[in-house]
Amino acid sequence: NASDYKGGKVFFCCGNCKKKFDDAPAALSVKANHQLVLTGQAKQAKCPLSGGPCKEDKVVEVGGAKVFFCCDNCKGKVASAKGDEQAALVFSDAAFEKGGFKVAK
Repeated sequence: NASDYKGGKVFFCCGNCKKKFDDAPAALSVKANHQLVLTGQAKQAKCPLSGGPCKEDKVVEVGGAKVFFCCDNCKGKVASAKGDEQAALVFSDAAFEKGGFKVAK
C-alpha cells in the first residue's frame, strides 16, 4: 500500500490508512514528509528553520531521521522540543520547503 507524494512514495500498513491519506494528504503531511526523509527518498539542502546553509556538526535526530541545522539556536530549538512538536518543526510543509528537502530522481 503506497501513494505517490512529492515525487516519492509514502507507504501504509493497510488500505484504510492509504485511503485516509489519499483523501486528505495535507492532514498527514508531517508524517509523510518525515517518512520521505526516514526512507532516504528526500534529501535536505538547507536548515528547515532558517533556510540557511547546514553545518555537519549541527544535527538532531528526529524520529530516527538526522536533520541538520545552520546554528546552535535552530538546533537547540528542535532538540528541546518533544514528540509531535519536534516533528512539526522540521517536517511541516513550510519547514520542508524552507529546508530544501527534495526527492532524488
